[in-house]
Amino acid sequence: MSDVKTYMEEYVLLNGISQYFLHYPSPSHKEVILHLHGGPGSSAANFTHALSPHWDFTVVYYDQRGAGRTQKKNKSKPEDLTIETLIADLKETIGYIKHKYETDRVILMGQSWGTILGTEYIRKYPQDIICYIGTGHCVDTRRESRVIYNKLNELVTRKGNKKDIRKLADLQNLPDMPVDAEGYVKKEAKFFLLRSKYGLNMKQGKMIKLMLKSPIFKFNDFPLMITAVKRNIQLMKWMSDWSVWDTPDYAVPVYYILGHDDWQTPSTLAAEYFEKINAPQKKLYWIENAGHATDIDNSVDFYKAVKDIIAQL
Repeated sequence: MSDVKTYMEEYVLLNGISQYFLHYPSPSHKEVILHLHGGPGSSAANFTHALSPHWDFTVVYYDQRGAGRTQKKNKSKPEDLTIETLIADLKETIGYIKHKYETDRVILMGQSWGTILGTEYIRKYPQDIICYIGTGHCVDTRRESRVIYNKLNELVTRKGNKKDIRKLADLQNLPDMPVDAEGYVKKEAKFFLLRSKYGLNMKQGKMIKLMLKSPIFKFNDFPLMITAVKRNIQLMKWMSDWSVWDTPDYAVPVYYILGHDDWQTPSTLAAEYFEKINAPQKKLYWIENAGHATDIDNSVDFYKAVKDIIAQL
């Protein structure tokens, strides 16, 4: 398989705005994978070059409203970014993909925040896709925060760093705090730094190095990344209490591809929820030596899992 795969960029007018698409087309499969990036507001476009050598089926990435090159074109404001609007965007996006590739065989693949958007979508429009794949999966944001806190507490206690033990004790109410509560942002920043110190977050240095090698990277991508949280604050508030824990029924085949070492959205919790899922077909794939960026951390095994899923359709 070639180490370089042809890609194509375009802007398409959908739901009233010009949205950015990055295509990796392949004539060998009828299926098209539509990727939903994380965040909200975190474009995946600058990381796709690390995965494209493995794809031998068509994969389409797009920057959601409020993210990446779509945001560059439209300069959306926080009040423009709601779950209802993003679902409406996705509805038109899927219609466009079906028309462009002359196929009804669209697979929806969500990553991190994209699993929330994807899950909400397939509950509302299951007839639009042939299956759903989730990775770095969210299932209940409050439960996830508590699991992460408990894991971090375990690591900090084992290390015996008294300063970090005190820091973590000051954050014990964070998993239950409203996002807009006084002091939340400062506490979340401290929590993020502690998680990073103890290896529970994606390795930011690795991701930046990877981004700098992207053939489509531009330095003005950085400001949009830095301002993503502030711009998507309404979505952040909405997702802070999001849960599907007690709603396990799906009308489409559901597949999870989970990184064994993912503690950013704990894969242990996603696997526990997956056991409860009722769907026409389902399967969970565990990827070793991989964390939250499961596809990038172990792209070879991730690709094998996707290929196995497509073979079942």
